[in-house]
Amino acid sequence: MDEKQLIINSQQGDIEAFSELVKIYQGNVRACLAVRMSNTFEADDLAQETFITAFRRIRDFDSSRLFGPWLRSIAFNLLRNFWHKHK
Repeated sequence: MDEKQLIINSQQGDIEAFSELVKIYQGNVRACLAVRMSNTFEADDLAQETFITAFRRIRDFDSSRLFGPWLRSIAFNLLRNFWHKHK
């Protein structure tokens, strides 16, 4: 199944389709966070939170856009919130 179909299926509540998207993008999201954080465990936690947030908001995602940048924007927003909280 291609990525666009995985997104559409995820928007219709298919948890297995969303799980496939997580498998595709988890390394990228974790790497984006890990290079910006000193603690890899916290980076892993934020990566997990990124996918939880994405799952909750998947119906809001415009499937004509790219999924990776949308995920990274969620990750960077969570990272910004993390920095504000831990100043």
